[in-house]
Amino acid sequence: MGFRRCSLWALAGAVMLAGLFAGGAISSGATGATNDGKMAGAPVWTSLYGVAIRPDGSAYVVGSKGLLLVSGDRGKSWDMQTLHERPGDVLYQDRDLYAIRFTPDGKSGWIVGERGIILHSDDGGKSWTRQKSGITGNLFNLAVVDAQHAYACGEDGLLLSTGDGGQTWKSYKYKGWLIFFDINYTDANSGWAVGEFETILHTTDGGQTWSLSHGGNTTDFTVGPYLSIVLTDPQHALVTGLNGDVISTTDGGKSWTAQKLPETVATYAAAQSGGRTWLGGEGGRLIWADAGGKWAVQRPTFNDITSVAFLGNAGYAVGLNGTILRTDNAGGQWQVVK
Repeated sequence: MGFRRCSLWALAGAVMLAGLFAGGAISSGATGATNDGKMAGAPVWTSLYGVAIRPDGSAYVVGSKGLLLVSGDRGKSWDMQTLHERPGDVLYQDRDLYAIRFTPDGKSGWIVGERGIILHSDDGGKSWTRQKSGITGNLFNLAVVDAQHAYACGEDGLLLSTGDGGQTWKSYKYKGWLIFFDINYTDANSGWAVGEFETILHTTDGGQTWSLSHGGNTTDFTVGPYLSIVLTDPQHALVTGLNGDVISTTDGGKSWTAQKLPETVATYAAAQSGGRTWLGGEGGRLIWADAGGKWAVQRPTFNDITSVAFLGNAGYAVGLNGTILRTDNAGGQWQVVK
């Protein structure tokens, strides 16, 4: 049986707790969301799975039960919303949102999540509308190149792509039930996807076809999944996994070299900023490497880190139990947002 994303958190000793604020909601038909008010941070009973930063510095976080958090003041306060991912009031919005990404100019964005949810914004995240994915499987991550080209990955071997801003989504299915946890593109054609059985796939035609670059032996149950991939350019990529696995390529995936982390822990997210590579993972660890490839560990929290994003010197890391961390100095110090 394949790993589900929530099962990965369970492996780290985490318990996914359900529920969001349901009282005091103000209906907002224009945004397709319920506005639950401004808060200093996230409730500790929520799980946060994805974070993105727009060019104006505003931060967006998605999580359990249709949760969207937005901060326009450098993380000092957060507007908490429940996105309407299906008909009904706030009590019906019970599906988790796993990832959020914006275009480089910040005008267009997508959110993906449980049971094939795809939400789209064309006004910089002010409002979100549902797009038809054509699938019912969970979507765990996505990549956005521009307002027309976006890509998603998930369970049942699904790799999705759109070239028309999400009006239509095309699906590619790889080996049926295999789960992909992360996807990344350097441009509209060149992309990578990583998942179970140390599988790394590569495409050069925008996701119409995929070739196996590493792993993929679905009969070898001794290897765990790869969970994240970060790209510098089409030739340079770094992949992280469940068991502290880190491998990198400098030749476009023709060969891969193993790296050793200071601690053998699961790393669920990866990001790059200012010449540094950042990994977020088990037990609140933020592991980073400079341009020379030397790894170091910070541990500003004990909750699992599920997503990391940077814009210049500003960065956010989010995770379980409502965890939000923020840095103003490129990760020199991290502050817990409470």
